[in-house]
Amino acid sequence: MWNKTTTEIRFFISSLAADAQKQAEVIRRHWSIENSLHWVLDVTFNQDASGIPLGYGAETPL
Repeated sequence: MWNKTTTEIRFFISSLAADAQKQAEVIRRHWSIENSLHWVLDVTFNQDASGIPLGYGAETPL
């Protein structure tokens, strides 16, 4: 997987009256925050090393 290039398509809905550059900045900022929050959980609780299956995201305990 490390040497494989993948492509993802995502759609976003916004009421912002902004150009494409501004919308791209807002989206990147959102994902930056999301990723940093999950990084803290992964490091603090060592979630990546856990072998416990948690099922679907909606069923995952907080």
